[in-house]
Amino acid sequence: MSPLWRNQIQVFLAPGEVNVVGLSAGIKPVQLFKQTRTWTPAADPAQWQAPLQALEELIGEIREDASMPAIKRGSECTFTLSNHFVRYGIVAPQPSLADSEELLAYANFQMRETYGERVDDWALSVSLWDPCHGALCAAIPLNLLSDLEALTLRHDIRLRQTEPYLAAALDHWSSELPGKRLWFVLIEPGRFCLVLLVNDSWRCVRNQRIVQPLEEELLSALEQEAIISGQRESIEQVYVYAPAYMNWELTNVGGWQFTCLPSEKQSAPACFPQAVETDHSGRSHA
Repeated sequence: MSPLWRNQIQVFLAPGEVNVVGLSAGIKPVQLFKQTRTWTPAADPAQWQAPLQALEELIGEIREDASMPAIKRGSECTFTLSNHFVRYGIVAPQPSLADSEELLAYANFQMRETYGERVDDWALSVSLWDPCHGALCAAIPLNLLSDLEALTLRHDIRLRQTEPYLAAALDHWSSELPGKRLWFVLIEPGRFCLVLLVNDSWRCVRNQRIVQPLEEELLSALEQEAIISGQRESIEQVYVYAPAYMNWELTNVGGWQFTCLPSEKQSAPACFPQAVETDHSGRSHA
């Protein structure tokens, strides 16, 4: 059966937030429901057991609530995973690679150079590969993927796709982002991701915990990556998606100019985190 004829479920999983969005089948899906649950995350935000438990409870509540559209059996589910659960690396350009198997072996080698034996416990996926421009590699714990698959089987829904938050955000706003030189920052409570692409070539990715005030850490990371890239423009435009920092004013400083997403042209996906008032240190005022 074509995916167009199945209802869709979109899920966002983070250490302290789960969003579940239901969409109707068809060429132009209609949002049927949206349910959100938030809480104070555990000391180790890399643990996904609490979000999965919250998701189980939300699915049960939706199915028991007669006033809400039901989650139909056979619906297709897409999971978007917080960057707390994902690790990233740049796969350098390598024109000699012959096929997808060689690409994955090369990506495994490069990730192992950075993360060591932990790679053995991860599933690797690579963005659209260009031998001249390289690619972005994402690593997701195998145990997390197994838990997601088990959850969909328990609820008789189909696992359509699992994607990292960073990749989902870049894909969603790709039409609005510049192609020549792109700085993109994705900020969530306790962590930010930073990427630089130059002429579609991947130059850097940084997935960093927020320990000090966010402004200090972000500006320091931008300056460091600009130096490593070997080129620092007098004015650098940075595109930022930071729904947890709606009251944070990004000050243009030191040649860094910030543009906040979503724009008037394109809103954020319904399953993405909701805006909440948060101070600059990353602590939310829930």
